[in-house]
Amino acid sequence: MMNKVWLITGAARGIGRAITETALQNGDNVIAVTRKYGDLDLSKQYNDCFMHCKLDIANGNEKEFEEIVKKAVEHFGKIDILVNNAGHGRITNFEETSEYNIREIFELNVFGLMRMTRAVLPIMRKHRRGHIFNIASAAGYCEGPVVYHTSKYAVTGFSTCLAFETKQFGIKVTNVAPGLFRTNFYDKGAMRIYEDIHIEDYDVNRWQNEFVKNNVNNQKGDPVKLSKLIYEVSENVNPPLHLPIGADAVASVEGLIDKLNEDISAWKEKSGKTSYDE
Repeated sequence: MMNKVWLITGAARGIGRAITETALQNGDNVIAVTRKYGDLDLSKQYNDCFMHCKLDIANGNEKEFEEIVKKAVEHFGKIDILVNNAGHGRITNFEETSEYNIREIFELNVFGLMRMTRAVLPIMRKHRRGHIFNIASAAGYCEGPVVYHTSKYAVTGFSTCLAFETKQFGIKVTNVAPGLFRTNFYDKGAMRIYEDIHIEDYDVNRWQNEFVKNNVNNQKGDPVKLSKLIYEVSENVNPPLHLPIGADAVASVEGLIDKLNEDISAWKEKSGKTSYDE
């Protein structure tokens, strides 16, 4: 089989960097997408197997996404795997977050991910194969700060429904839900923790600073091990649609399943009696 071609967004650091290096180390080709040209340069080490492209995923100009894909196909002839990894965090309360910043995180975490997918899908449809990994989060399966968690729930929903539409073309989708992994995600400036609109009632439970402090360089998850698992899944003929990674992520998904079963069981009988009487 020919070496696979990966297109990876947010490839400069953290999970995206680990997946990029794992794919290259396995002899595959990578188009690494970052916000700046100086963010990542592996061309000397991997020669023609590596291509670096600059793109702000939050940019709403679809033509720029299409241009990245065009360059990738001109160079490698195909795109086998798309990894939508670019994103950032925000753990401010809903009431204290401006609409501008709510839209800002959705523009990157959700709509940018969709634009990249829209640009790649025609190539995968043409070849009747492909695999899309959407890097969501365990936050997309559990309760938490509204803005960030809702953006990741949106990614989870998108992955689930996209798989329904693309299965007919041989295109697989995996919603990756990492728990806490040791990246720069919680470093200063990477995680938005300060409110836009201060509301005194929330002062009783200002947990954000302490949460970030406790997690900087202290997360249990190893990004390299995560990247190797994703590579293993990419080679599986029957990959999962939902892939929680890390014991904490598995617990979050299992907790959601338990809560759904609890609510369904409690109301199932009455819910089933809402049809028209025959």
